[in-house]
Amino acid sequence: MSPKETVIALYAAYGSGDPERIANLLHEDVVWVAPPGNATQVALCLGRSEDAGAPIGSNTLGKHQIVQFMAHNFPRMFMSPKNEFRSMVAEGPVVFAEHCLSATLPNGRQYVNDYCFAYEVRDGKVQLIREYMDTRGGWAQVFGQEEPKTLLAFIEQ
Repeated sequence: MSPKETVIALYAAYGSGDPERIANLLHEDVVWVAPPGNATQVALCLGRSEDAGAPIGSNTLGKHQIVQFMAHNFPRMFMSPKNEFRSMVAEGPVVFAEHCLSATLPNGRQYVNDYCFAYEVRDGKVQLIREYMDTRGGWAQVFGQEEPKTLLAFIEQ
C-alpha cells in the first residue's frame, strides 16, 4: 500500500471500531501529538485545560492509547460522527488529511470542527500523527460557558 492508501485504510479501521484492525495499521512506536489541553483531552480526563499552549509532552498518545481511544472512546465522545474530507495529499511518506468532523457530544451539544492531520508512514504503517484543529472552537462547543469537566471516563478494554 502507498502511504495515502495506508491513511485511507486507517480512517476505515477507525470507523469499524475494530481494535485489531486499527492496531495493524499503526507502527509499534507510533505517536499521536494533539494540541495540549484540548477539549477532547479534558472531557476524557486525558489532559487539563491549563496544559493549553506549546506542546509539553503530555499531549501525546502511544499505540495502546490510540487504539483504545479510537476503538472504545471516540464513539462514546463523538456520537453519530461524520467526516467530510476536503483534501488528502501525499508527498513521499507524509500524508495530509483535511476534514470537518460533525457529531453529537455526550452532553447533547452538537460538534462541528475542522481538522488537519499530518501522517508519517513507515513500512506500510502509520508512525506519526500530528493533529491540528480549532482548539478554541472545539472548547466552546464541548463546554460552552460552563466550567470544564470530565464528560466520560477514558476506558480501556
